[in-house]
Amino acid sequence: MYNLLQRVSGITSFAMSTLMALVVLISLATPLLPSSPTHDLTLHNVQTTSGRLMDPFDKSSRSAEYTRLTFDVDADLSSLFNWNTKLLFTYITADFSAPGFDTNRVVVWDRIIRNERQAKLRLRRHHNKYAVRNFAQTFEGVEGANLTLHVNPVPYLGIMYDKPVLSIPFVIPRAPPVDKAKAQVKGKL
Repeated sequence: MYNLLQRVSGITSFAMSTLMALVVLISLATPLLPSSPTHDLTLHNVQTTSGRLMDPFDKSSRSAEYTRLTFDVDADLSSLFNWNTKLLFTYITADFSAPGFDTNRVVVWDRIIRNERQAKLRLRRHHNKYAVRNFAQTFEGVEGANLTLHVNPVPYLGIMYDKPVLSIPFVIPRAPPVDKAKAQVKGKL
């Protein structure tokens, strides 16, 4: 009745349609799986200094204010791993608003977690990995900021979503004024 190519085409079409329906169901069901990660973020010290930051990606020679943070992270993210989790991308951001820029989000620290053994984070007196700077080169007018821990589960199949899990407020202090005479003497030595 039907030749071999028509039968193969019909079976292949049915298999692909079934596979696509399964893919859609998996991608919709994965974010709904229960998880209960535990996490704690403690900020110990915030220091703002003025100077030139040695950044290989920033070729400007301008002097700017930048902030150094000291923090603790205690987190058990192993419950976020399931049969569809490839890895977790965790990162900490400093969010603040400054005059002229409503929203500033600076990544302070990040880590890729590849398995459940690595999902237990315990960092003590850890410093920021990346510099916290403002576009205006100064933190003048910045009144408050938030330090936020984010977790981004990367699935084998489906959509990625960002999950901010904890946010703590802090204040970015202004850098102490630099004595110009002292800086010139230092430069001549």
